[in-house]
Amino acid sequence: MIGSFLLAGLATSLPASAEGFIKHRLNVTTYKSAVADLNGDGSSEVFVYSTERDECGSGGCNLYVLSPHSGTFRVMMESSVTQLPVRLLATKTHGWRDIGVMVVGGGILTPYMARMRFNGRRYPSNPTVPPAIPMRRPYGRVLIRR
Repeated sequence: MIGSFLLAGLATSLPASAEGFIKHRLNVTTYKSAVADLNGDGSSEVFVYSTERDECGSGGCNLYVLSPHSGTFRVMMESSVTQLPVRLLATKTHGWRDIGVMVVGGGILTPYMARMRFNGRRYPSNPTVPPAIPMRRPYGRVLIRR
């Protein structure tokens, strides 16, 4: 799915400003995406799961979280080796919702869900090492499916 996201079960186009940022600032043209308000400010953050060949490896692909800011976006997460699904968790850290991502491959044989917590500035860049935390069981609303 290029340039679309899932909202209430319906595929919809991302706003042009988000698509432009993804294409020109992140240099990503093939991706899966979703939206969710992570910090409760009434504006949705944009999740971008890159499927670009050079952003994927045996451990997964890059996941970006973009937050609207002054007519453009801030990159709040740029995480490598991320597998689908991406989940929105009920827990919060520093006022931002936690994010769950699957970890497997790249030498990790037993799959697990990792909790990515906001540190006051951004989310972790790698779900396989601290401060990401392995979860005992996956839970939360799925934002981006396999």
